[in-house]
Amino acid sequence: MEVLERVAPMIRHAAHPLRLRILDYLQASGAERTVSEIIDACAAGQSVVSQHLRVLKDEGVLACRRDGSNVLYRIENQNALLLLECIRRHGACASGPDGRERNDEQTGWTRRDDNDA
Repeated sequence: MEVLERVAPMIRHAAHPLRLRILDYLQASGAERTVSEIIDACAAGQSVVSQHLRVLKDEGVLACRRDGSNVLYRIENQNALLLLECIRRHGACASGPDGRERNDEQTGWTRRDDNDA
């Protein structure tokens, strides 16, 4: 139970489609990224992305550093990557009401049911 209590805040703060997209992008890039690059990759507004970056940073999921006029973000808590992997492996749980494949426009992930495997 102690483990669940420790990880619950990270899951709660990461469990938003845009935050998951940010984590996915940072993981895929394999390097620190500027706020501008994250905004472009997420196809969302600057204020919205900045707000979600702040939440992830405040929770310790991300870390950032200033480089001149840029702020660079990276994944700080590697457990967040385990959460992404779990979501990818079990994405069928998020299929449509009819159990058929759907594309989640907010995350960009395609979900499918077990019959499509």
